[in-house]
Parts: sequence; structure tokens; C-alpha cells
Amino acid sequence: MKSSGRSAVLSAVAILLAGVFVWAQDKKEAAESERQVKEAEVPAAALAALKKLAGATPITEFAEEIEHGSKFYEGSWKGPDGNIDALVTESGDLVEIEEVSPATKVPGPARASAEKEAGKDAKLTWEKKTVVMYEVHFKKGDKTQEMILTPDGRRFHEEGEKNGEKDEDEDDKK
Repeated sequence: MKSSGRSAVLSAVAILLAGVFVWAQDKKEAAESERQVKEAEVPAAALAALKKLAGATPITEFAEEIEHGSKFYEGSWKGPDGNIDALVTESGDLVEIEEVSPATKVPGPARASAEKEAGKDAKLTWEKKTVVMYEVHFKKGDKTQEMILTPDGRRFHEEGEKNGEKDEDEDDKK
């Protein structure tokens, strides 16, 4: 193959690969999305959970989010230190709460770590994030298993112990 023919083939391959990359990015963005919705568009169970979390404070914004193939609903309202966002499943199970937090309410070691990483002149904005996870224990073969799952069923963390080894958390459950 002559140099110009080889060059044309390489150009075609480069264009094809670029197209595949763009297509993959579009697929990822389609899989992960967020859009503002009206209160009437939030499923009843999700809306009830969000209103319970907000209490007497009016919810100012609603959103529908698609993450990891699951649909969630977010409500936002004003808290004592700033905005609070709560994320729930369609059935109203709490997934996470994010609330603006002043630096004075952030534990010292967390502040020190962030300041070291960001640099002394960086402006830091803090949010306290409360995430709900479920831990399950079971025996599989000769091992005791432990899994941590998110409310939408994704595995977060897993540990296993050989038969006969003591589970450090076992005493807490009695």
C-alpha cells in the first residue's frame, strides 16, 4: 500500500474512532441526567417523603434525576445555613441529604484535609452529605459475607470472613 493509501486508511480509522467516542459520551450523558420538574410530576410516595423531610418549610424546587439506571426525585428548600437538597427513590426511600454547612460546623480534621488539598488561598464551600446505605450479613459456603447496598440496589462495599472468624460488629447486634 502506498503512503497516500495508508494515510487515507489511518484518517478513516481516526474519524471512526472519534465517532465512537462521541457516541459513547452521548450514551453516558443520556444515562445520567437531571431535569427540573413540577410538583405534580413527582410520584406521590416521593413527594410525601420530600415534604416530610422539609417539614413546614416549603420546597422551592423539584428535579428528576437518572443515575446508574435508576430514577430519583430531588426536592430543595432553605435551611438554617443555606440550601438543603434531599434525594429519594420513586417509592419515597431516602437516598441522601445535602445541606450547605458553614466551615465552623465541619470537623477540624475534614477542614484540615480539604485545606491541605485545595491550598491555603482556595475558597472552600462546604456541604454536609448524609448518605443512606444498607448493610446485610449472610453465610455463603464457609464464609460469612457482608454487603453494603445503596437504596437502588447497587453494591457499595463487600467484605468476607472465613468460617469461625468473629464478626467485629456481631456483638453490636445482640
